[in-house]
Amino acid sequence: MNDARISIVGGGISGLSTAIALQRIGMQAEVYEKEKKILEPDTGIILSGNAIRAFYIMGLGSKLRECGLDADGCLLKSDSGKTIAEFDYHAPSHIPNYLFIHRSELHRILADALLPGSFHLDKHMIDFKTDESMTLFFEDGTLVESDCLISCDGAASQVRKKLFPDSSLVYSGFSCWRGILEDPPMKVEAYTETWGPRGRFGIAPLTDNQVFWYALKKSSTENSDMQEWSPIDLLFNYFYYHEPIQEILENTPPDHIIYDNLYELKPLTPHHTGKILLLGDSAHASMPNIGQGASQAAEDAVYLAKWIRTEETIDKAFSQYETHRQERMKLIKEEMKLYGLAARIDFPGLCSLRNKLLQMTPSSYHNARLRNVVEIEGDMDSLYLE
Repeated sequence: MNDARISIVGGGISGLSTAIALQRIGMQAEVYEKEKKILEPDTGIILSGNAIRAFYIMGLGSKLRECGLDADGCLLKSDSGKTIAEFDYHAPSHIPNYLFIHRSELHRILADALLPGSFHLDKHMIDFKTDESMTLFFEDGTLVESDCLISCDGAASQVRKKLFPDSSLVYSGFSCWRGILEDPPMKVEAYTETWGPRGRFGIAPLTDNQVFWYALKKSSTENSDMQEWSPIDLLFNYFYYHEPIQEILENTPPDHIIYDNLYELKPLTPHHTGKILLLGDSAHASMPNIGQGASQAAEDAVYLAKWIRTEETIDKAFSQYETHRQERMKLIKEEMKLYGLAARIDFPGLCSLRNKLLQMTPSSYHNARLRNVVEIEGDMDSLYLE
């Protein structure tokens, strides 16, 4: 199959990771991204252990860790600052559970790992046609012939909409703010996430003496006025949460904050049809719990490469891949279900009860759940794409 021409639409984390994994097994993979530039403005990103393992398989784990900060532990706190749970699973492979890195740096490392000339910017695919081969049509009037198409064009995927018109994104009921604080007046060394009646607030250290933070808050409508909130509005919302949350919000410039509504994709089966496969958020967009959005995209990439290397045809590889990924996504969903439901609680009395129950839960329970998420199954040595 090494002479197969594979076109990947979308040049984000999913698309670049997929191309890298496929190129490492000798496949002809080309990436087409509609934007002229990527990722403006910058923000941080948290990768969990399964993504770090996947990037090691791609040969990029050490490079990513050199350019970011890593940790094994995450402290879950109440709004008063009391620790209510701790995730600190220690892997036998000594691969950390979390990596904190600038999104622009992650993207640069991935783009640099591609074969020269295989990443095409300002290439907006507007249609595709399937005959004996795939034909991709671009806004600039050009077309590309390919043997198969991999859709990595995100949660609002145009490829998915054409293939599965009934598929739809659902507003999650949450708004999200992400920001970077440069030269903070406080020292941040640990990764923490705070749960309280006024929303969730996560804090993680970055290189260059910077702090990455994110805030999630319930909103009854996706068109709420919260998208107009300033740092002062956020500060007022979290005014009684523990330090250094107020200090972080007070010192973050407005142009360093990004606002988004969060959406989820209704379960979609299948993820492929004929010569077209959906990967990453285009196949399974979900809430960003413990960095699983980007992490599952990295997993998608290495396991697709595994099946393409193993099977005789791409059709068989796509089928095997989908069977595996459906099972894995179901496991991730089940492991994170309790925490996802608990994180949504925003009534003060219920928050207190939740916090007490989490404090009573043995650390071994939390770490067992984390282990099932961050460890990708099987013998890792057999997966390395070298």
